[in-house]
Amino acid sequence: MSIVPIVISINNSYVIPAITTMRSVLDSVSYRDRIKFVIFHKELEQQAMDLMTAMVSRSGGEVSFLNMKHAFSGVLDDDVKQIEMYYSLLIPQYMKNYEFVFSLDADMLVSGDILSLIPQMPANKKIGAVRCAFRNTLLPPDVRSPLQDETIKVGIQDTRNYFNAGLMLFNMKEIDYEDSVNCIRFILRDWPGHGESILNHVFHDSTYFFSFRWNFPMTFIPDKVMNFHPDIQHDIVAGRRDPKVQHFLFISKPWHENHQGLLDINKGSPGSRLTDYLEEYRKAIFAVMKEAAQLMPRLICGPAWDDMEKLVTSREPSSH
Repeated sequence: MSIVPIVISINNSYVIPAITTMRSVLDSVSYRDRIKFVIFHKELEQQAMDLMTAMVSRSGGEVSFLNMKHAFSGVLDDDVKQIEMYYSLLIPQYMKNYEFVFSLDADMLVSGDILSLIPQMPANKKIGAVRCAFRNTLLPPDVRSPLQDETIKVGIQDTRNYFNAGLMLFNMKEIDYEDSVNCIRFILRDWPGHGESILNHVFHDSTYFFSFRWNFPMTFIPDKVMNFHPDIQHDIVAGRRDPKVQHFLFISKPWHENHQGLLDINKGSPGSRLTDYLEEYRKAIFAVMKEAAQLMPRLICGPAWDDMEKLVTSREPSSH
């Protein structure tokens, strides 16, 4: 069986969430030996890479790192904010030797076997993803969402067919050189939405849409939040009942400054499991943080840490 890389693009701030995401994938995937993680980054700290390597290995996985510091030379300034949100544009260029490549955001918990998405992918489609829920909400006739204008600016007239870049499956056999060039060329258009808008523009004629359960925005777990277009309403309801990939974007991130607002909305949805999902996510992150705190001294000091720990714990320190 061929290897399927899973690309995650991060900076130093997302090391712990990324480890949490990778471990959830390893816990749910059918064949661990068929996947490997590839971290796209710009100068991650060496200690961060050592920590990720150790913790992914402990869970039976493999991770490697690609420094993309110079990948956008002449196209993006080195100091551009959130440059990691453009790195998925590099997948057609840097991962062309593989048949299929996943891209995942670092703020996810995965409970379904993502390898099961590959057989669903039509052979003639270039990318598989999940529709953007924010662009599929129903608004009053006299209200126009800024997202609608942004989507039309990107060249997609039907906003319902704009996908979220949190989970993507690239069918590399169908993606050609022109696609990889366009992914970089359209950066100069300076569209809103970072790399996501460009990927939508390049691949909008060759996208296969997976069920919402494979990239469910946890912002919409409370059923009182929004109404959706009728053609996707059933899929939203099914995804809410059984999300295979929980995406903690925007205010559903427990550390987001406006997170309490989502919790307040959730109080009006008695059947919502948001509190349960958030608790599960917090526990997963805390477990990673706790293990990282135990590992880091050994990664920094090597065997000397264990030797010193034995020394100081073998007897009570002298009072003099």
